[in-house]
Amino acid sequence: QLRRNPGTLPSRVADNLFWLGRYLERGEALLGVIRVLLGNSISADTGAALSAATLGRLVALVVDGGAAPRPAAMGRSELLELARTALEDDGAFHSVRAINRQARAIGDVSRDRLAADMMRLLDAPFPTRGGMLDSAGSLQRRYAALAGLGAEHMARTDAWRFVDLGRRLERAMAIARTLGQFVHDDVTGDDLSALLDLADSQISYRQRYMAGLARVAVFDLIAFDPGNPRGLTFQIDHIGDHLAHLPVLSDDGLAEPQQARADEIAAVMKTWRAADLDGAMLGDINRRLAGLSDAISRRYFLHGTEALRSGGLTLA
Repeated sequence: QLRRNPGTLPSRVADNLFWLGRYLERGEALLGVIRVLLGNSISADTGAALSAATLGRLVALVVDGGAAPRPAAMGRSELLELARTALEDDGAFHSVRAINRQARAIGDVSRDRLAADMMRLLDAPFPTRGGMLDSAGSLQRRYAALAGLGAEHMARTDAWRFVDLGRRLERAMAIARTLGQFVHDDVTGDDLSALLDLADSQISYRQRYMAGLARVAVFDLIAFDPGNPRGLTFQIDHIGDHLAHLPVLSDDGLAEPQQARADEIAAVMKTWRAADLDGAMLGDINRRLAGLSDAISRRYFLHGTEALRSGGLTLA
């Protein structure tokens, strides 16, 4: 007998896959900030190439994420130490190494749901050859390979949806936090260039705008363009699509709490414009995304003595 029903997905497995996606995206986002610091801000010959204000915004992203302590100064040696801690620390800080270890631990208990190549990448040792830029480049290629394997090798089941849902939610929160550091009236060219680097949108921007960097154009591309796969609106749209396809408890057609929260975020984004974007708006979006994460957890993941839910996901 032919069978195309993928079977049921235990709640604990859905929980693991959701957080695997989140950890992989979190590590990649932090690595992006470190690479901008190392590649564009620190030079053995010339020192800092970006302005002090831009460096301060990049440092704030690392420090606020708990990846390293705030440096005493903004000199080259202090920035190198900050980058090293955020990349390699194996103790108290949420470094790339620590995030990778968390992702590997999830992979260990989810091997029957992941391709062998994905497990080999998750199990691969932390790169140590060469300098920090070499390690960062190796890790970036590893993250890209993991994302490609997830996109091209996982069947489009609920398991894949939870991995991608975690990725999209974490990326949306990272974009909102990053924009919040740069969305100021006195934003500089260095700020805008660093922001495009962090959002992997330099090529997209140059293809559209030949006159140089402009504040509203950069913010529109990163926050509101639904066709930019590294943009905020793109993530929110895909989050809504995943939640629309995951199981629901009733057939009354009414949105469940997690779906309603995603719809609210999408509706808010559609009423805003790049010229009006400010830190308070982005802070509100980040709080809404955190609330959405909680709603997803309450709906799909088994916690304590909550009643078992039916409707396509078997909880175990």
